[in-house]
Amino acid sequence: MGDPLARETEVFYPAFSELTINRLLLEKVLGYRAGGTPEVISRLIDEILPEVPSRTSVQCGFSILPIGAVSVSRETFTCDGVQFTTGPIIAKQLRASTTLALFVATIGSQVEQWARDLIDSGDAVKGYIADAAASEAVEQAADWLEKKVTERVRDRGWKLTNRYSPGYCDWSVAEQHKLFSLLPERFCGVELTPSSLMLPIKSVSGVIGLGPEVKRDPTVCSICDMKDCFRRQEEPAAT
Repeated sequence: MGDPLARETEVFYPAFSELTINRLLLEKVLGYRAGGTPEVISRLIDEILPEVPSRTSVQCGFSILPIGAVSVSRETFTCDGVQFTTGPIIAKQLRASTTLALFVATIGSQVEQWARDLIDSGDAVKGYIADAAASEAVEQAADWLEKKVTERVRDRGWKLTNRYSPGYCDWSVAEQHKLFSLLPERFCGVELTPSSLMLPIKSVSGVIGLGPEVKRDPTVCSICDMKDCFRRQEEPAAT
């Protein structure tokens, strides 16, 4: 267990085999229900998936801020004197946090170039499937990283909120620059353009609330108005 008054930063390089991408999952990501995927799409997925691991370079990391460095108000939170305006939805989810973990995850740039090359060569469907596989891979890298954060803080009796990223739930994507200002330069090999686009594109970043009183919302998608998000989960039926 680290010193709670010191920042804890760690970077990982998980093998692609530690992610769990398969045909059934990718069919769901593409919007097909179980048993409803056209045979031609299933066949293309089977062609694409074996090529994905060699075209990815998974890297992810977190920085847990010291206790006392974070404060949360009704629509904002502040880290080391840097204020973020998330709006009330995310701020409410973070309010019970003792501190925050800032995180970045990426799978590198090769796979996105491969998807683009497939599209440019006229194989748009294959390119779309490759791009969807890459998007799912980077989200799974972030899932993998959350498990590492959980392991790191378990001895303190802390739990995790869901992860939240600029660009979602009224949190301006422009605040990526503030987030990255609190991380080492080119953390996990990711940098920002002036318009706040992450490079490599297949990257995610954000914050996770930590503490003994925080809660993880299993229906977090219900608080977000991005109805066409590929990661959106169906809400459980009312009983």
